Amino acid sequence: MVKIILAGLWAAAVALGSFYGVLVWRTGSQIKPETQMLFASLERVKTDVISVPMISKGQVQGYVLARFVYLADSKKLKELSVSPDALLIDEAFRTIYATPVADFRRIEKYDLAKLTSKLKESVNKRLGEDVVNDVLVDSINYVARSEVRYKGLRQ
Repeated sequence: MVKIILAGLWAAAVALGSFYGVLVWRTGSQIKPETQMLFASLERVKTDVISVPMISKGQVQGYVLARFVYLADSKKLKELSVSPDALLIDEAFRTIYATPVADFRRIEKYDLAKLTSKLKESVNKRLGEDVVNDVLVDSINYVARSEVRYKGLRQ
């Protein structure tokens, strides 16, 4: 019985000692202050979902549903008279609508890195300054016309 209690105390001491050692080791490798300050000044903003009709052979084949997240300087966002949301959604709609896609059902072939960099550049150009640091894809899906549930859209 005494051996079991001593083994339990020994295991607890080793666990606490290793935990303390990890804490001391991790505090020595903190994030650099300039990197921490860069991310502290960024604000994460999620846009509304956009629905872009995909037209082929003169008919709507389906819709691309997309939502984006952008990281922007919070100080510059407060100074703007126009929200970057509207500009980002407009640029995304124009870009997705104008980009030819051979097979809409295979949306994974869409070059998302190129899309997000183009959106960032276009929004910053329209704002006249570098406000948006990065554009991220929150979600992007394709819904075929036959799968649309709202009966008012079907013909």
